[in-house]
Amino acid sequence: MTSVNTKLFFFDLDGTLLNTQKNITEQTYAALTAWHNAGHRVAVSSGRPLFSILDTIKQQHLDVFSPYAIAFNGAQIHEPATGKDIWKKTLSVEDVHALAALIREAGLYCHTYDNTHILTPREDTEIHYYTRVVKVPWRVLPDFPEGVCERPCKMLCIDLNGPERLDVLARQIMSDPRFTGRITAMRSNEKYLEIFPSDAGKGAAVAALADHLGIPVQNTYAAGDAQNDVSMIEAAECGVAMCNGHPDAIAAADIVTATDNDHDGLAPILRGNI
Repeated sequence: MTSVNTKLFFFDLDGTLLNTQKNITEQTYAALTAWHNAGHRVAVSSGRPLFSILDTIKQQHLDVFSPYAIAFNGAQIHEPATGKDIWKKTLSVEDVHALAALIREAGLYCHTYDNTHILTPREDTEIHYYTRVVKVPWRVLPDFPEGVCERPCKMLCIDLNGPERLDVLARQIMSDPRFTGRITAMRSNEKYLEIFPSDAGKGAAVAALADHLGIPVQNTYAAGDAQNDVSMIEAAECGVAMCNGHPDAIAAADIVTATDNDHDGLAPILRGNI
């Protein structure tokens, strides 16, 4: 239930709400509890697939806060309490095929998702790297992208050697007339390039969920650490960047935490805005 005084806080997971061990620290959890007890709402917003976010909500005991789950960089907004989507933005299967060909020509790895698994072209170092900490089930499609039957929310390109080739690919995708204005490609860290519908994005999800809940944008907060968090930080009334974050996230923020995600960086922000 919301009122004119209800506030809504959007949290990125990795590097923000979770520490490097992929857990919520005790003090941060206590601050979240105080936020919830004051009648405010919580949304978890990540580039991860929905099934991974739902697992994290359960494992970290976030379900007591009735959080909203925003997956695939804002392409899917889900209400775990009802099991229903508020919105879902997808790539066409035709776009997946075209993008996969472009990525293959660049000599890079990519995968996509269905409702339960990562769909990967091969069992290789990239998929093992991606799932080394975040335990996400995956399935090999030897003729990838053949076998991708459902419209996915995003694709992920991985280069374990760093961002240079990913940045070149991002520029190529964004300037390709087949994709211009419809598909966004941006890095979420040095090794990952996120590819998703342009009408999605974490910032778009801030406005959409706030409107759905009847909460004024003036009562929204968002915290993140990476480049794919910038639109969310900018869209919220109060944007928070982790001090351990990317320079672009820090430049976009109204507030930068005094400590990092391993040292309760969000706790004083939560407590100070109840």
